[in-house]
Amino acid sequence: MKKIAAIIQQIELAQNLLTLQCDKQCLQLSQQHLLSILAVYQKVSLAENSVQVKNTRSHMSSTND
Repeated sequence: MKKIAAIIQQIELAQNLLTLQCDKQCLQLSQQHLLSILAVYQKVSLAENSVQVKNTRSHMSSTND
């Protein structure tokens, strides 16, 4: 009976380990996804700012003429 209890305990520990590994991998993927979204957001923001600066410059040069 003790052997069966020990085997059950080992199975439960293995299951817990696998669950933790899966959770860790899921969190890593979520982090990568969020970092990708952040990088795209930053690129879009820079592009928008660049367009705004160009628009401001072209407006200023047309009023100076």
